[in-house]
Amino acid sequence: MTRREQFEKQGYLIVRNVFTPEEVASLRQAAYRHRDLQKERGLVAQVKQAASVKGDLLSKDGLGWVIYDPRIVEIATDILGDTPVYFSDSTYQIGTGTRGFHRDNIDRYQFGQGADWDGSYPLIRFGIYLQDHDTYSGGIRFKAGSHDTADGADVFADTRAGDIVVWNMRTLHSGNARRMKVLNNLPLHVGLENRLPDFLFREQQGERVSLFFSYGLEGKHLDRYLEQHIQKRADMQENVRLSNYTPETLQKAEQNKIRVLDVKKLVK
Repeated sequence: MTRREQFEKQGYLIVRNVFTPEEVASLRQAAYRHRDLQKERGLVAQVKQAASVKGDLLSKDGLGWVIYDPRIVEIATDILGDTPVYFSDSTYQIGTGTRGFHRDNIDRYQFGQGADWDGSYPLIRFGIYLQDHDTYSGGIRFKAGSHDTADGADVFADTRAGDIVVWNMRTLHSGNARRMKVLNNLPLHVGLENRLPDFLFREQQGERVSLFFSYGLEGKHLDRYLEQHIQKRADMQENVRLSNYTPETLQKAEQNKIRVLDVKKLVK
């Protein structure tokens, strides 16, 4: 089964060993550096124990290269079937945030209802987890196949540092997943996952650092996402305003066959 076939069947895909240990260490260092700089400027949002740094990844030195890295571009192109479009929808977190299954598309609350469910949905999101989650807590769970169905089998994404995971934005998923010390591949209902005492669960492998970024194909679904998500959400508009790209960055993106949309014209 090809990557694209696997992705289209499951609604998500894990690709192993995309980054080297040295690259993982470098990304972690850059994430902490930007967190500390932005914290001094009051540009870090706190969600539970997770710090979310404002401004997109492409605008951050030491992190932005992942957006146009040829290995990432190849995966995105393979899945989407055409040149990926980047639209400044990216961020990263340090620490542990909220849990709960959700979708990332616009019509996310009722399966099959709304324009997002008209045909295929060529918007995808990447996650880079800079620590192991194959046996440790802190990773991501998916409802397999839920990009095309109301629900699906609940599975852990057994990612390790250096892997990437990518999902269709219609796919149900839950972050900051907890693994039990016994039966550590058994996913619990999220309510139990949140309520049970900590001693029943495995620890995380150090502090959780994770990067998230999205691509799409030009067309009605991307246009609607930009209209509903970028233009109508104050947090996304702030994120866009804080995202400035150098000519060198844009040139590298173009050289690596990533089209960067100018979404600043969409913000107030």
